[in-house]
Amino acid sequence: MKRGKRLLSVLLLFVMIVTMAACGTEKDTKKNETKATPTASAPTEETKKPSEAVTVTPTNEATPTPTDEPTPTLTPTSTPTPTVEPWPAKSCDILFPERELYHYDMDLQLDPENRTVGGHVVFTFYNDSEESWNELCLRDYSSLFIDAKTAGYDPKQYTPNGALTEILNVSDSRNEGALDVERDKDVSVVWLKLKTPLAPGEKMTLSYDFSAKIPTVSDRYGVYDNVYNVTNFYPILAEYDKNGWSHEGFINCGECFYSEVSNYDVRLTVPKGFLVATTGTESDKKEDGDKVVYTLKAPCVRDFVFSASDQFVVHEADYDGVHVKLMYNKKLDSEIIWSVDSPIKIDMSDAVAATMEAAKDSLAAFGEALGRYPYDELDIVIAKIDAGGMEYPNMIIITDEEIYPIGVFDYSDDMQGDKEPDATDFTPSFVQLTTCVAHEIGHQWFMGIVGSNSGMEPWLDESITSYTELIYEEYIWAKRGKTDKPISLLRHSRQTTDLCDVTQLKYMMQRGMIPLNQSYYEFKEDSDYISAIYQEGQTTLYQMEEILGHDEFQSVLREYVRRNAFTNSTTARFFEVLFEYAGHDNADLNKLIDNMFDLDRIK
Repeated sequence: MKRGKRLLSVLLLFVMIVTMAACGTEKDTKKNETKATPTASAPTEETKKPSEAVTVTPTNEATPTPTDEPTPTLTPTSTPTPTVEPWPAKSCDILFPERELYHYDMDLQLDPENRTVGGHVVFTFYNDSEESWNELCLRDYSSLFIDAKTAGYDPKQYTPNGALTEILNVSDSRNEGALDVERDKDVSVVWLKLKTPLAPGEKMTLSYDFSAKIPTVSDRYGVYDNVYNVTNFYPILAEYDKNGWSHEGFINCGECFYSEVSNYDVRLTVPKGFLVATTGTESDKKEDGDKVVYTLKAPCVRDFVFSASDQFVVHEADYDGVHVKLMYNKKLDSEIIWSVDSPIKIDMSDAVAATMEAAKDSLAAFGEALGRYPYDELDIVIAKIDAGGMEYPNMIIITDEEIYPIGVFDYSDDMQGDKEPDATDFTPSFVQLTTCVAHEIGHQWFMGIVGSNSGMEPWLDESITSYTELIYEEYIWAKRGKTDKPISLLRHSRQTTDLCDVTQLKYMMQRGMIPLNQSYYEFKEDSDYISAIYQEGQTTLYQMEEILGHDEFQSVLREYVRRNAFTNSTTARFFEVLFEYAGHDNADLNKLIDNMFDLDRIK
């Protein structure tokens, strides 16, 4: 997700202008970079091997302490004994798990006239913990929109016009008994008391009816300009982890959605004339009077969402077996989006072409670096939301504000006194749009394929995804025939921004921006969260790459994806893979980790 775009866009604007200027010159302005030699020998594609789980035993203090010299605190261990399975090569396949998955079977109806979405849900699952479940916890995020504050908005600016979700006819298949619905003070937390506890490994089917109100906000869940973004709208089973049922507070500045991978079979009924972008793929479409029924299948995803409108324009393309579908409100075809002395009309077809190319390039770049996108479809919706973009399984939403191009102005003819500056002096570039598209597609790997508790460990979600922006940037740089690294302020190398520098660390400490592996709820301000998780987190990972080497670090990421695909990962799992590759005696790496993370938290 690209939240806090007002803060980040200014930096991004400057970054992209610098990048564009660099792309337009043949002069090599690349700075010489110093790369530390990894202590562990770099495995080749043939020799890279994983080992059994490695126990991380850090001893650094909870509050990182700046150091002038490398002072590794991680206990050196012997070289792990490799197993027979090699580490994944570039462009490897990411395979769906063979284990039995949860299953949602849903009959849904969108009612634009009443601003509701609802239907019947049959949910089959099993207790995948080692403890009996006496109760179930569902998350009902839609109910938060009864009030601006609970939905994370300023009451002076928003009136969401939501309502408590009706949850009716809840039954347990094991005894066909009705279950009572209880809400916490946090109305998004719903408890179902089981009459018969669910034992470890035991399966059950939960069925219920629901009706949720769609708020009147221009955001990731809401309706604006007759575009319905219907996300996080149905009661979904919360995640049960080592701390029990996870029900942390809702976050509007970032993500807090935390769920198990499931298979979805959905029948979605919308008014005739409405088109939809969804999670999954369409297997059937039938008219039923003044309605249209879409039949959709979505295997191995963490959620089901859709956007719907009778104003959608559709563009479609295919890349490497993935069907890419782009939808936006047709009013954008005639909207004036820039003004100098006279209005400048940007042809929406240019923005569409840039978006589709960015989607294909992202799938190519991330497929090579992280493992190929395992799904059949990727939908992109351009609609007004209160963020740069937002990710969901198989679908992303990009705000229409991102199509406003960063431009290059040429006033050379005006300097001769021939005329005043006007629209002809402006050449549009959609580099901010395409970077946002790449970021949201990067989320298809983190936290789509590799899940995490994004409220409690947001760096696993947003920091790693922000690093994927660099993977994308590098890919399009190479497409232009460049052989060196892109010249971009996105890349904060140790030559320009040293995260082991005492002054830099003191500044981040004063703002409470480190350790990176703290929860959203621990940051003092949203601006600190944004700076730490999006920017410093990205820089941290890039400096890990500088220390270990480009191919070596991306090999670590591929192995991290392979081991944790379609599960919910943790910081401990990330460092397990990293240390297995790099060892525990790399002084540069240890210093960076000691300063930016608190590994005592993962013991």
